[in-house]
Amino acid sequence: MALAGVACAEPRAQRWRRPRYARPEMGDSLTPEQVVLVIALVFALAIACQVVAPRLHVPGLLLLLPAGFLLGMAFPALNLENLLGSAFGPAVDLVVAVILFQGGLELGREAGDRRDRTPVMMLVWVGATITGVVAGVLGAVVLGFPAPIAALFGTILVVSGPTVVGPLLDFVRPTPRLRSILMWEGDLLDPFGALAAVIVFQMVKASGAETLWDGIGQFALGLGVAAGFAIVGALMMRVGLLVSGNSVVLGTQVLFGAVIVTAGLANTVTDNAGLLAALLMGLIAPRVARSQNKNIDAARPFFDTIVSLAVGVLFVSISALVPADALGRLILPVLAVLAVLVLLVRPAIAFLCTRNAGLSVRQRAFIGGVAPRGIVAAATAASVTSTLVALKVPGAADLLPATFLVIAGTALVYGLGAAPLARALKVRQPDSPPDAQAGAGADGV
Repeated sequence: MALAGVACAEPRAQRWRRPRYARPEMGDSLTPEQVVLVIALVFALAIACQVVAPRLHVPGLLLLLPAGFLLGMAFPALNLENLLGSAFGPAVDLVVAVILFQGGLELGREAGDRRDRTPVMMLVWVGATITGVVAGVLGAVVLGFPAPIAALFGTILVVSGPTVVGPLLDFVRPTPRLRSILMWEGDLLDPFGALAAVIVFQMVKASGAETLWDGIGQFALGLGVAAGFAIVGALMMRVGLLVSGNSVVLGTQVLFGAVIVTAGLANTVTDNAGLLAALLMGLIAPRVARSQNKNIDAARPFFDTIVSLAVGVLFVSISALVPADALGRLILPVLAVLAVLVLLVRPAIAFLCTRNAGLSVRQRAFIGGVAPRGIVAAATAASVTSTLVALKVPGAADLLPATFLVIAGTALVYGLGAAPLARALKVRQPDSPPDAQAGAGADGV
């Protein structure tokens, strides 16, 4: 993600040329054979984990993260960051933009019940604020982070996201209303959580009385730029769909090309604006398609496949950058942080934010039992850590491994516990045929 360059004074073209996080400077020394090996290993692990996971009746994320860790330990110099060099960060930006576009498509399909708007907004604004504050305090007290890094740690952990919530809900199969609420919450938390991280990150990097105002200005500018480019993207989709005629293949290419171009252009104006622009385009796309008398459902299988593969590759690639010694040193304090977030904070937030929403106690309890973190949180942590380590900010070196341990912990807890919880609370849909279950699980992580 482009968070790493928010408050930098140097030209944008140089922002991705800084020394990356905990890697040797050998981006130009990889042989062609090593390049092929890097690409093959990453894609093979990503696909294998997602194919095997449904057979083991677990979400793919439970396999992707350890696979990436093991790859990083076995081949510390062979990873996509060394291969792509300064292009690694922008490439992650564009991939996450496509993920958020697909999330916007799902959000437009899931969020049809107006009665859930209030509890979802409460979960996003009130719940995210509480989560960020508590996680930040825990980062300072339990993990020993300095206050700036603790604040950034708390902000990053606000992000959940459809790329991990959706497949988990496909696996658990809760009732439609619960699925809608949780998907809606995850879709909104991704872009706004990332933009909130921009403000905190800028405050960490900058100094002086104007830091906060600079951050607020960046946040407002990001929203404006994202909205403007989303409109431009919608016009691109409209014209492209008109020219493509009745071809489903060409129409799908138009949508894919429009989101890539729009996100790229938005990020050249303001860092991170492309993420929110992509999400907004996903929301707008069905209406644009209907204006051309076309059905957006024809493009969904393509985006589902691309996003599933992209999430797998990103998780393996980024987790391979996490140093093993830091994981061993942080695992016990992170478990304490995880216990507070999972057992106390999330259930309390769920019951507080869903009052008077017409939900039963069992339904509210299930909402309190699902809050995994996903790829946007991981990408954010990887990006900001690389810059802060290069600037020798105290405590920055532990930010990425601590975040990944929380991601892995929430994946383990919710991935293994959500289905039994749904059965115990009787909020699960009737069992579907085994083949249907396997098909649903294979599409995500």
